[in-house]
Amino acid sequence: MAHDDPDVRRLAELEERLKKARGPAKVIEQDTSQSKMGIAFRLVIELLAGVIVGGGVGWALDRVLGTSPFLLIVMFLLGVAAGMRNVLRAAREMDERQNRPPG
Repeated sequence: MAHDDPDVRRLAELEERLKKARGPAKVIEQDTSQSKMGIAFRLVIELLAGVIVGGGVGWALDRVLGTSPFLLIVMFLLGVAAGMRNVLRAAREMDERQNRPPG
C-alpha cells in the first residue's frame, strides 16, 4: 500500500534524480600530517628548551657556588648540545612517521 502512494513514488523519483545530479559521493581525505609551520615551530622549541634550561642551570649554579661565568658557559654549551640532539631526534621521528607505509 505504501508503494502505491503517489507521494512516496514521487519522493523516490526525486531522490534518484538528486543522486544522479550529485554524481558519485566524494570522500574527503583529511591531511593528518603536520604543517610545515608546525614542524618548524616544534624544532625551534626543541632547540630553545635545551639552551634555556642549560643556561638557566649554569647561571643558578654560578650564583650558588660563586664560579661566575664558568658554569654558565659550560651548561650553556651542554644545553646547545642537548637541544641539537632533541632536534635531530624529533626530525627523525617525524620523518619515520611520514614515510611509514599505510596500514
